[in-house]
Amino acid sequence: MVFQNDGNYAPQGQGGFSGGRGFTPRPMVDVSSMGLKCANCNTDIKELPFQPSTDRPVYCRDCNRQRRQNFGGSRNRY
Repeated sequence: MVFQNDGNYAPQGQGGFSGGRGFTPRPMVDVSSMGLKCANCNTDIKELPFQPSTDRPVYCRDCNRQRRQNFGGSRNRY
């Protein structure tokens, strides 16, 4: 049996379910006037990719990256 591409199938890396959509970073929120400090290293935080809430700790870019690496598991499991 021979399968023909009817235009609805996109090979991996060219759209479809496998992605193909560009990554759009979140806009940064200026939080320099809030006086936020990293909950881990106490560094001043000037901007975040979200609006922080008062009931959760915030982390600087370096500490957040380290926390995500230590969280466990890999994003590329397959």
